[in-house]
Amino acid sequence: MLVAAVIDENEIILPIIEGSSIRIFDTEANQFKDYPNPAADLNEGRRGAALRFAEEKGATVFASPPQTFCELSYQKAQYDQVLFFQLERELPFKEFQELVKTQSVRTQKELPAEVVVPSK
Repeated sequence: MLVAAVIDENEIILPIIEGSSIRIFDTEANQFKDYPNPAADLNEGRRGAALRFAEEKGATVFASPPQTFCELSYQKAQYDQVLFFQLERELPFKEFQELVKTQSVRTQKELPAEVVVPSK
């Protein structure tokens, strides 16, 4: 499966609008490729733009620490049947990679309402 994760220069997984890169992680090949985060250059629609970009790269799952999605981008993700790895906090990509490898984190179809931020 292809998983999208927004990361910073220290390879910490962050909410969509905070990271400088989108990492597309192929869990089967255990390989990834980084792309500039399109949300970084926008004032509006940032989460939606990053979601759209990740989907265009083939990602069907999003690594999601709290506040990754707003109400609109979350609705779009659900409509597109994107799955989520809900993360309790921001964490290093290597730690996430190990959680996936050991199946210590599982995909889910929904995120709790309290981790989705209101749309502006």
